Amino acid sequence: MHSFGDGKDGTSPHAALIIDAADNLYGTTVFGGADGSGTVFELTPKAGGEWAEKVLHSFGRGKDGASPYAGLIADAAGNVYGTTADGGAGGLGTVFELTKRDGKWAEKMLHSFNGRDGEHPYASLVFDGSGNLYGATEDTIFELTPEAGGRWKEKVLHNSGSTASLIFDTAGNLYGTTIYGGIQDAGTLFELTRKAGGEWTYTTLFDFTGFSGTYPLAGLVLGAKGKMYGTTYYGGTHNIGTVFEFTH
Repeated sequence: MHSFGDGKDGTSPHAALIIDAADNLYGTTVFGGADGSGTVFELTPKAGGEWAEKVLHSFGRGKDGASPYAGLIADAAGNVYGTTADGGAGGLGTVFELTKRDGKWAEKMLHSFNGRDGEHPYASLVFDGSGNLYGATEDTIFELTPEAGGRWKEKVLHNSGSTASLIFDTAGNLYGTTIYGGIQDAGTLFELTRKAGGEWTYTTLFDFTGFSGTYPLAGLVLGAKGKMYGTTYYGGTHNIGTVFEFTH
């Protein structure tokens, strides 16, 4: 479908793709582009089974972010959202939005991390039913709430981070994994529950150990009856990884 070439169209895609109703595909590359700091690209199907690639945004080395390791998400209007692990005002990563107008895409910076509110987001974002965005940096779980005038307000929900994307259950609770931490420093599975007044309670639900798996790098998927499924990088019978089921 597409083979990345001279670097200007992007290099080293790291995350999954998303697809729109017209079967166009969207993704990110960590490097490449006009300044070598990564891209957001689109692949459009053509007659005869061919595909055309287009760079929607090429990240610079400044305030618009750099190195988008995570994949994208889209809202009902077709705007796409993502994170960069580096760049921004403090060089510690960003949350961005790409909006299409008159056939052209424009990038908007929603938040630039400063260290106190987290740094280096490697995970994709997730929406709640009210249009708020949630994500994780290496050391925080955060929420972004839209405000009047197109601004977004960031709030740290917990000072413990993740490199994997978060998921919601049907009751509005958030779940995720950490690579390290827990009783053997081999990773955890956690829950964030909203309390009255907008605060959140963080609970470690499971500590990974050698047999159950260690270092859960990837995110979770929600199954029936509240069950969650995921993978670990190491651990298990032969210490080369596991697939697990967690029952709440």
